[in-house]
Amino acid sequence: MKIVAFVGNPNAGKTAWINALSDAGFEVGNWPGVTVERKQAQVEWDKEAITLIDLPGIYDLQKTNNEEQITQDFLESQPIDCLINVLDATHLQRALRLTLKLRMLQIPMILIFNFYDEVLKNGIEIDAAKLSRRLACPILCASAFDKQAGRQVKDTVLAMLHQPFDGYRPLLPKPLEQAWVDEVNALQLAESFASPLALQKQAYQKLCDRQPQAMHEALYQAIDSLMSHVHQDPQRRLLKTKRIDAVLLHRIWGLPLLLAMSFGMLMLIYNGSAPYVAWLNQLTLWMQHGCRLLLASMPAWVQSLICDGLLAGIGSVLSFLPLMAFLYFFLGLLEESGYMARIAFLMDRLMRPFGCSGKAFVSLLLGLGCNVPAVMATRVIEEESSRRRTALVVPLISCGARLPIYLLFAAAFFPGQGGLVVFTLYGLSLVSALVLSLVLSLPEHRKQPWMVLELPVYRRPSLPVVFNKVRQEVKNYTRKALTVVMLAMTVLWGLTYFPTGEIATSYAAQFGKAASVIYEPLGFGTQWPLVASLPGSIAAKETVVGFLASVLSESTETPPDFAEESRNLISGLGEAVKNSVVHLADFSQEGQDAGLISELGALFPDPLGKLRAYCFLVYCLFSIPCIMTLNALRQEYGTKLMLKSIVIMLALPYAVSLLLFQLGRLLFWL
Repeated sequence: MKIVAFVGNPNAGKTAWINALSDAGFEVGNWPGVTVERKQAQVEWDKEAITLIDLPGIYDLQKTNNEEQITQDFLESQPIDCLINVLDATHLQRALRLTLKLRMLQIPMILIFNFYDEVLKNGIEIDAAKLSRRLACPILCASAFDKQAGRQVKDTVLAMLHQPFDGYRPLLPKPLEQAWVDEVNALQLAESFASPLALQKQAYQKLCDRQPQAMHEALYQAIDSLMSHVHQDPQRRLLKTKRIDAVLLHRIWGLPLLLAMSFGMLMLIYNGSAPYVAWLNQLTLWMQHGCRLLLASMPAWVQSLICDGLLAGIGSVLSFLPLMAFLYFFLGLLEESGYMARIAFLMDRLMRPFGCSGKAFVSLLLGLGCNVPAVMATRVIEEESSRRRTALVVPLISCGARLPIYLLFAAAFFPGQGGLVVFTLYGLSLVSALVLSLVLSLPEHRKQPWMVLELPVYRRPSLPVVFNKVRQEVKNYTRKALTVVMLAMTVLWGLTYFPTGEIATSYAAQFGKAASVIYEPLGFGTQWPLVASLPGSIAAKETVVGFLASVLSESTETPPDFAEESRNLISGLGEAVKNSVVHLADFSQEGQDAGLISELGALFPDPLGKLRAYCFLVYCLFSIPCIMTLNALRQEYGTKLMLKSIVIMLALPYAVSLLLFQLGRLLFWL
């Protein structure tokens, strides 16, 4: 098995190349720090088994941060057959610094000048042939989205793997080059059994240790010499980015624009997905109807398990696939365009008083999709205490799995105001995360270090990349729904069916009624189905919707005509496509299961019903994160921090919901 490692600066496009060469589906984005750990993909090219390694983006080999530590440890400890150094061809002067240092590891290396389409667009002229001769490395000028370039990379790698390699000579002034040669010769006499490549690498390192200043100056002299083969107008290249930043990063208008864009994004996600959600609910009812016809001769408990338990629960969860798709589509646009890094820049000034930097906000923003990658993304934060603190507050950010709960309750209790309700919950989520970060940072009594952040140039989002992200995330969501959620729904069905076959006397009802006393001060404890739905949310937040669907939905009534229902289902898909465009700016289109909404809305008929429902949403917002998030916390920061998170998420939702309901009730009676 041959090992080919991809190395380069952050945001140079390494992961995009691995995805193009292997269909690995790793996450990519136009902002630094997307890859925070080593990843690998297995491929076979012309009967040659190869492992492609995606290493975190680095600027140097100094081990000054986590990314450099991971990358250099791998480069030093693994028998690598070929390095692929991916360079952003629009920033060659900066990228060549790492290239020159990688050469002296004495590993066969291929250079990919990425984003070459932008090079041509910006009028940059690169003499790749002369650079290749100077560096003694093959250079490919291409873009990861060019399929023909993919074949060229494969052929070059295969050729490199089967040709002899004698090592690279350092690009040094004559005196230093002679000193390097003398050092190699001296080492050969002292260590006659060592390989020539190892001696060349060792000689270069000794020279750096003995003459650090001279070697540092020689490095930049070599870069300047190499850049003589590149002709560009920096002002032309950055003109578009500067013009956009003048608006989006404006010291006064930058933040209001960010808030407006956030609200608009939520509106598009909500309304664009609603018609598809409604159609999938219709599909679930159709499957339940057909299943009851097929299982008519089976025992009642079997029919109930499959139709009321599995199909009702999983159907409700899967009906929110369009919601997930829209959410990750817009997050993908933010990442690919380059605006994600600018959000961190904009928020840095606001985040500092709360004990964290703008980079922490990027993790929080990723948490809107899923808390698991958000916890992993905290690795890009330089300071250890800030990393751990951010990991603790990430679960307070409302992930995509909680959104179906909000939309269901918004349709039942806040018709026509769903967007506003969801927006307030996301706002409360962010404010609470910042307040908790401030509280956790108080014992340190020290100022946050300045944040250093690379702002990438704006790029037109690549729709294939964005759709690949959507496909991967939807696939992960579906896999979870069909494994963890299905198992949880089966257990929850058993708790709602046994011992008598009636929900009102089931084990779940007994638990919900017994625990309701604890939750009554929070407003929603008067209804046991809501209380009973909470434990299952630890497995996956989506189970709350599935549980309520299986408990509250009255789906035993058989539709009059199965054939007519099938025809309506087909025509309904076309209507969903049309309505998703027509009603983008209309929050009145709830797109939910009308029967479930009616049953849910009937739980709180009193004047405080909306307040009770909102308090339940707040409790779900701050409740213990799912098992996958807890596992990510344990893997990254240990069991102690995971337990600390559990304690916080046990106390916080109860305290906030209690305060909210009691104050709301007091204001109502005043």
